[in-house]
Amino acid sequence: MSRILAIAWKDLRSTMRNVPALAMMLVAPLALAALLGFAFGGGQSFSMSATKVAVANTDVGASAVGAVGNYGAVVVGVMKSPELKDIITVGDKPSAAEARKAVDDGKAAAAVIIPADFSGVIVGTSSVAPTTAIEVYENPTQQIGGAITESVVGQALLGFNGARAAATAAAGLATANGDGDRAGELAQKAAAQYFQDGGAAAGVSVAQRAPRLPGGVSTKDVGVSGTILAGMMIFFMFFGANNVARTIIDEDRAGTLPRLFTTPTPRQTILGGKFSSVFVTVTVQAVILLVAGRLIFSIDWGRLDAVAALTLVAAAVASGLALLVISLVRTPAQAGAIGAGVYLVLALLGGNFTGAAAAGGTYATVQKLTPNGWLLQGWDAVMRGGGLGDIVLNLLAPLLFAVACFAVAVLRFRKRYA
Repeated sequence: MSRILAIAWKDLRSTMRNVPALAMMLVAPLALAALLGFAFGGGQSFSMSATKVAVANTDVGASAVGAVGNYGAVVVGVMKSPELKDIITVGDKPSAAEARKAVDDGKAAAAVIIPADFSGVIVGTSSVAPTTAIEVYENPTQQIGGAITESVVGQALLGFNGARAAATAAAGLATANGDGDRAGELAQKAAAQYFQDGGAAAGVSVAQRAPRLPGGVSTKDVGVSGTILAGMMIFFMFFGANNVARTIIDEDRAGTLPRLFTTPTPRQTILGGKFSSVFVTVTVQAVILLVAGRLIFSIDWGRLDAVAALTLVAAAVASGLALLVISLVRTPAQAGAIGAGVYLVLALLGGNFTGAAAAGGTYATVQKLTPNGWLLQGWDAVMRGGGLGDIVLNLLAPLLFAVACFAVAVLRFRKRYA
């Protein structure tokens, strides 16, 4: 162990004197995270302004027994509810023509036109159920706003459909019992009661929510800066590890490493010392970036135990991969070119420039083919409130990759200096 520590300490002192390497390891990821975070909205999550909707309620209401009056007004009230204020902004219009004109003039993304017979249909008792339709008039150039409006109105109508079903059922029961005179009254009361008891509560279910973690862990919003800095941190840990591991090539060219391999010191001990120096360097690099992210960007990285585990595993991956790359090359130029190519490909496939939150479908599967992809998904889970139990696979998969890289590197160096 003392020999491993001695080798590691020698390499660490050499790294601390390399100012350009330190600048790339610490300044570059912070600068890139700041620039990309600013471009995508600073430290906050991506957001969009509320959709402007023009509403024309032409509903004449219903005066039937037990009815609440104007059901169209209830729909408008739902759209104006505080829970939806960040999604849609409603503007009242006196007529359908005025509502459509607001869309045509570009003052609204969509118009909602409630027909005059809306309440009458809701509390109607005809054996042949009448139908009506709320018109959503959309600007074709603002498809997102139109889709949001349709979703809100559609969800609100679910409660009314239930009320209509209750009314029809009540009328059918009254008629079957030979009480046809009271069928209409019972149906109207059933419809009103249904809406008051259940329809109003279930009328709208639209809300902005973050993805849920496995096991039902509650989630929280993750800012753009946190997602980007996590990716940049892992990406530059690869380059930092490569810079430290390149001392192997320098010592090889100077002749000191071959002489060291002729001593009784086992090769795995020598490489263990090299691995330790790389591991400590990139771990310190990650800690500095995590602290800087907290102080500069106010990033909440999550639970300390999960953050520590992800940091240590990321350092192990960067160290093992760096030793593997160095074992495959002969010159510093080859180490720089091949290493940069390997790290860039892994970063593109793993999502270091986009973050785990943006991954989905096939790309989410591709991410899991890379160790950094597993790590990024782990960081995303932890920043959303997850703990160690939620990221077990995100730790084990890259850790196995690191062990495999180190084992292959040992075999390569053993063959080279046999």
